[in-house]
Amino acid sequence: MKYIVLMEFIPGNSQIWVARLQPTDPIYEFDTLEETEAKAAELQAQDSTGRLYRASEEQAGVTY
Repeated sequence: MKYIVLMEFIPGNSQIWVARLQPTDPIYEFDTLEETEAKAAELQAQDSTGRLYRASEEQAGVTY
């Protein structure tokens, strides 16, 4: 199973979650939930916009 880091598309609005904001942004994929949660926490700590990040199971058939 693969896991992916998702972020709020609009800071403060938890209705839309995306893997990246721009086509050139990296997509963070990991083999374990623990690695994914650690990266999400790291990215959230570095983000000055207040945007939330979370770990999620990668969905088959979804384009990220």
